Amino acid sequence: MNQKDPNQGEGDRASARRYDDHVREFVDEGKVDSAASQARDYVEREPDDAAKAEAEARRGPMGRWASVDQIVAKGRSVFERLRARLSRK
Repeated sequence: MNQKDPNQGEGDRASARRYDDHVREFVDEGKVDSAASQARDYVEREPDDAAKAEAEARRGPMGRWASVDQIVAKGRSVFERLRARLSRK
């Protein structure tokens, strides 16, 4: 990895390593049974909310429609980056 450019591309190994470490720590500390019990209780107590949350999670981050404001803001940020890059040349 280049020191000047910390971008690791699509396969961000540092984040993956951090995630794996946290999962291992969670399991080693014996928190799995408690979390599973809490999840089961929530599903039994709030089945509609749980089903809605599960459906949303299955859609993933790209499963939502962007609002007009979000699209405009994204367009502005792209435009600003391009303007900065072109002004340097």
